[in-house]
Amino acid sequence: MMASLVDRTAFHKTPAEWYKQEPRADVLQVLALVKSRLKRRQIILLDFVSQFDSIRSPATKAHRMHTGYITHQNLRRALDSTGCLRDVSETGFAALVDTFTEERDQPEFRNENFNYIALCEVLQDVSHQSNSFRNGTMLLAEKYEILRQQLLDTKFQESFKQCLDDAPLARQPLSEAGEIRFQSLKRAIMHTIYADRVSARELLGDFDPYLNTSVSWMKKSTQRTPMICLGSGCISRSQFLRGMSRIAARMFLTDDDLNLIFNKYKKNGAFNYLAFCQDVDPGIYPKP
Repeated sequence: MMASLVDRTAFHKTPAEWYKQEPRADVLQVLALVKSRLKRRQIILLDFVSQFDSIRSPATKAHRMHTGYITHQNLRRALDSTGCLRDVSETGFAALVDTFTEERDQPEFRNENFNYIALCEVLQDVSHQSNSFRNGTMLLAEKYEILRQQLLDTKFQESFKQCLDDAPLARQPLSEAGEIRFQSLKRAIMHTIYADRVSARELLGDFDPYLNTSVSWMKKSTQRTPMICLGSGCISRSQFLRGMSRIAARMFLTDDDLNLIFNKYKKNGAFNYLAFCQDVDPGIYPKP
């Protein structure tokens, strides 16, 4: 059940001509993406990042200090622990780090320099100092206030919604060469499924704990085991590879082919098998 490290690192995109060129990471776009994901899942980011705000000393254990700063490594851990931000790219993460990192005078805190209070205020207006900001006793730094206002701008929100394809059955765009290769793979997979009388739902759907309650790994530990995706209709990359093994062996699919299929249906860092089944099993999953 637990997503392996390969699920995080194996989003290969080779050959490069199959994929669209990713735009330069813009911090405003990254913030808007994070904000929309958190809102959809009804998650308060402060609950995750504040857990890493602690100080250790030789004489005492870790104490929560609410200093407002954490390390970059702990920021990545906090984003991953939300369960819906694992696909934030390294360039996007770097944009967040560059924007909210501040120099601290104390040498012992030089690594704890990411201002998560400002990040939480910009995204959700929820932090340990929110009341002070609302009452006017504290002011958010000008550069952070500008970001907050830009995220609230109606024109920006409309333009962001047009470029964000995060619907339940969304497919990711590929380059022209990538789409041609994908359509060829799709036709071959459909032919194999019909010829072998197998179902994509049988191959992949059993890994979805929200639909299948009969498998052995769906028992008590499921409730507390962190997963790469928390929504139904998605499975991890390692589960996708296991489910596709029967078809892959029959069709001699290469790693590049499997990566192309995975990236076509990638959602929040997981594989949207429901959209895949709808495309290759139209008789079982009729399109609306």
